[in-house]
Amino acid sequence: MSVVFQAFKESALRFSDKTAIISGDNTTSYQTLLELSELWSDKLSHLAAPNLAKVAFLAEEALNTAALSLAVAKISATCIPTNPQLTATQLIDGWHATDVNIVLFEPEFSNKIKQCQTLTSNQNIEFIGIDDLSTLEIKNADSSKKPLTQFSNIKTANDNFIITLSSGSTGLPKPIAISQQCKLLRAQQSWQLYNITSEDSILCASPFFHSLGQRLFFVPLLLGATLVQLKQFTPQAWIAAVERFKVSKVISVSSHLYALKDELLSNATQLSSLKTIVTSSAPIDNHFKEQLFQSIGCDFHEMYGATEVATATNLFPEYSQQKHTTVGSPCPNVSIKILSDDKTELPADHIGEIAVKSPLVFNEYYQKDELTKAAFSQDYFLTGDLGKIGSDGFLSYVGRKKDIIISGGINIYPKDIETALTQHSSLKELAVIGVDDEFLGEVILAICVLEDENRSQNETIEASEKLKQIERELRRLANKNLAPFQRPLKYYFNKSLPLTASGKISKLELRAHYNKLGEDWSAPLRAMLYR
Repeated sequence: MSVVFQAFKESALRFSDKTAIISGDNTTSYQTLLELSELWSDKLSHLAAPNLAKVAFLAEEALNTAALSLAVAKISATCIPTNPQLTATQLIDGWHATDVNIVLFEPEFSNKIKQCQTLTSNQNIEFIGIDDLSTLEIKNADSSKKPLTQFSNIKTANDNFIITLSSGSTGLPKPIAISQQCKLLRAQQSWQLYNITSEDSILCASPFFHSLGQRLFFVPLLLGATLVQLKQFTPQAWIAAVERFKVSKVISVSSHLYALKDELLSNATQLSSLKTIVTSSAPIDNHFKEQLFQSIGCDFHEMYGATEVATATNLFPEYSQQKHTTVGSPCPNVSIKILSDDKTELPADHIGEIAVKSPLVFNEYYQKDELTKAAFSQDYFLTGDLGKIGSDGFLSYVGRKKDIIISGGINIYPKDIETALTQHSSLKELAVIGVDDEFLGEVILAICVLEDENRSQNETIEASEKLKQIERELRRLANKNLAPFQRPLKYYFNKSLPLTASGKISKLELRAHYNKLGEDWSAPLRAMLYR
């Protein structure tokens, strides 16, 4: 039985005339969404053997995305939401890796689909325009006959409902497979943590190919609430959508909150409908967090989690003041340990890898048994993140394990440096990275984004007296608050920081960019030390 579709159908029948989706100026009722998803599920069931179809879609319109995912759920098939920004080669590689046999696409991606078709000789992939799906003539409607598409590369049915290709900041994408039951339980977790009801309007400013975007679709639609989709994020559009559609609950990636920083703090009257803001994907700095706690006038939660295990911790509003340096305590039925490199549990206040045991764990990394096995230690998922748990049980996030900078044989955590430097009022964002150096192994760079900077994308700002002064002030902050080995060697001032598709700062891209400069970073230090 399709538990996701059944939950949606119950909501749709109960709230048939209610608005299910708002996207731009378009609204869709629950009745319309139910009818469309049932029509499309019927078409798909004749195109593909039940339980075996792997359906990818290139879609950005909320109605298409919702109806397609619900249609796939109804026939117990698997959907692979796909990032349309990828190249044709990247698309084909991802679809082959996940055994896609049907690709549904919106008209604006027709040219990219043509490129894909020229790159693949795999006859098992059927390309169908979404506009053509409703009127598609099914030649083999008799269920006793073979479906149009053959599936020689897929041997058995499975319990995978969605396969999400991760877009982390430090590694290659992994195909994360999640069941329908898990998706439903994850939605229920959000309802309970953030007190979401059918009366709420929930803003989604994340793409559906990212796990947060998926959560922001299923959380309202399986409950009878209203989904407000923001197809293109800008601070102005976000504020306008909250005000116009009386949005009450928001779950945002931290990069969106940083971009909204000034608007959130200066437009409180326009945001009066907001009852809850949740930040996810990456911790926000403590100073900004304190400002939000004090200024917005609504509940503010910070959560920690991963696509593989959903939400693992939550910082509830009642702890926002005294525990603002943490990401909260474990959610109900979730257990967290801090592990050393040899996978032994560390005591309180010791930094190690965050390991999570949760009933909301993913199924597998699709067709990657060894990778799946290596991701666990005694039923605890190894997040690849570093943190520590205080004696009070609250988790503090330190950074990505791969983000550790090893300079002169010393382990250095970028989060410590970022926390110290973001006290400077001129900094809007900051990323601390390590780049290769023959003498020290790695040296520390600070990549800074200033408030109200209007220069062109990724342009390194020319030196000026103002920037020199800011750099001097940052160095004084570092000298005051950081050990000598923690202090950045160089400071760069850019317009923006590169982001992954999920809205996280891509330190992988930053490291690649600055490593390409090929500088002998430690030459001045060697000259000073060795004359």
